[in-house]
Amino acid sequence: MKKIVSIALLCSVLVHLSASAQKMLQEVIIDYVNLVPPNVVNKVLAKNTPIKVSLLKGTQTSFYRISVFQPEKVNTSSRLYESLRLVNPDTLTQKGYSFDKHLLASNSNFKVAVGVFTDAKSAQEFIDGKPASACFQLDSTQSSVGILEGCRGEEIYVAVRPIGKRKLGSIKVEVVSLADVIEDPINDRFPFSLQNELNGEVAYEVSGDRLNWQAFFLPSKKRAEFKLADTQVYMRVSTLDKVTEEYKIDSGKKYRLFWNKDKNRVDVSEIPSKK
Repeated sequence: MKKIVSIALLCSVLVHLSASAQKMLQEVIIDYVNLVPPNVVNKVLAKNTPIKVSLLKGTQTSFYRISVFQPEKVNTSSRLYESLRLVNPDTLTQKGYSFDKHLLASNSNFKVAVGVFTDAKSAQEFIDGKPASACFQLDSTQSSVGILEGCRGEEIYVAVRPIGKRKLGSIKVEVVSLADVIEDPINDRFPFSLQNELNGEVAYEVSGDRLNWQAFFLPSKKRAEFKLADTQVYMRVSTLDKVTEEYKIDSGKKYRLFWNKDKNRVDVSEIPSKK
């Protein structure tokens, strides 16, 4: 099964007034642990190894989703990022927030143990059934979602171990990173700014290829200044029905988020330069 890894598109984002006012939600990995019979033909394929996850620079919180499926009956269409991108990050990180609506239904007949580690060696020991100290652990699950509490660093390793013998299937592993946007002025060939003129926070997404999107959350009356390494940039405003209009962004321009009374929705327009 093909691995999907989302790589951060933005090399630098600056935010006026507050360095932590702008937050970025990014899908960092979707991967699968495939449990197959370890015969001579697929001995290499059958080896269970840890999944390496590279988190975004400035990551303060990460979210996970583990879903266990029967062979050939894997849900590959649903993405945790798409489920989380419409929720205010301050709400996601509140104590007591219920992640139940973000669960992905499992169709398996067995459960797995999951451990998250800061080094590959400990993760492999966990898979092999040896004692290993995890920064986060699930002793038994078929479908789980929530915050990866206690795991810090730019790299973590997710290890999945089936409970019982001769358990076959695919375990879908998803990790989404929530990062405070930080300054990195190395790449600045595509600058632009965005002003939120609304009375509330706005969720919007930015992409360099219209395939991989990053979600941002801009507070009311705040401005975000971007410096990107991309050659073209697109933006869309997040809505509850997920039907969003895409806007092509021009380098060096200033834009605003406002309420369009004629269209009865949040809209984006260019701020004309002063002559």
